[in-house]
Amino acid sequence: MRVIIDCDPGNGVPGANVDDAVALVYALNNPNLHVEAIWTVFGNTSAREGARAARKLLADLDVHDIRVREGWDAPISGARSAHRARLDAPSQDPDVYRLWGIAEPPRRESTQAEAEPLSDLVADLTAGGEDIVLICLGPLTNPARLLDAAPEAMSRVSHIYLMGGHLAEKGTVDTNFAVDPAAASRVLGSSIPLTIIPLDVTRTTELTETRWRQIVAATGGGVSEFVLSIRRWLEPWLAYSNSTRPVEGMWLHDLVAVAAAAEPELVTRESVALSILESPAGKLRFDPDGTTVDLITTVDGAALTAAWERSVTMAADHNEA
Repeated sequence: MRVIIDCDPGNGVPGANVDDAVALVYALNNPNLHVEAIWTVFGNTSAREGARAARKLLADLDVHDIRVREGWDAPISGARSAHRARLDAPSQDPDVYRLWGIAEPPRRESTQAEAEPLSDLVADLTAGGEDIVLICLGPLTNPARLLDAAPEAMSRVSHIYLMGGHLAEKGTVDTNFAVDPAAASRVLGSSIPLTIIPLDVTRTTELTETRWRQIVAATGGGVSEFVLSIRRWLEPWLAYSNSTRPVEGMWLHDLVAVAAAAEPELVTRESVALSILESPAGKLRFDPDGTTVDLITTVDGAALTAAWERSVTMAADHNEA
């Protein structure tokens, strides 16, 4: 399956979620996926920070033939500076950045990138003779803007898998939809077949510090350079997430989305009609008059973590060869 992964990775950024990086490790070591390109978007990090993190991960994986594109660095819905200030605030807390082994608060990319990403993203969509699957792990700004600016290029997308939305009646709006609710509505209203992996499902997953230590031991005690590189960004996040979220360790939000495409036997699904509310902005709901989508309803958490362990082991073996 030819895929483009659209994400907002935070590996190496204090206080930024690393679940995108976890998902990328899996995607890049799964025989069922051929990753054509990685796009980044404003969200967990700025598009530029995300691209830097993605390139660092590719270098650690010894992968040199995958394009990394900086996508749009501001949500269609506006309020870029307010979102950036809120999302970047943890990185300026001494108790947070010191977990990452940093002595001073990191300088963040607070200024919006000026480059226009349209031509690069269109080139990725139209390269090759086959249709492509888009796996979206961050806010949906990139596909939403492409639907309006380059509909012919987007016609090459045969399916979109997206991590986003929270269906619990009194639940919060997840970050991906909250950052750019207009983009989420635009993608949901498109004619492209969608698989939605909501927060309700991804919050049933976990990677604990104990389970991570087992994975490290299975790779030979974590002495390979690749496993050491993962430890530098994963272990601080595990400690931070464990202390700030109601989970032992971390949730594997984005990994579920990639696994739903690569190993569908790990999830269950249901065809349902959904829509997105304007208030609260980005709230996903069941709606008989809404768009019919493929909704992921459960995931086998133990099997998911085992699948990720296989990808880490495969990458470690490759880097040691």
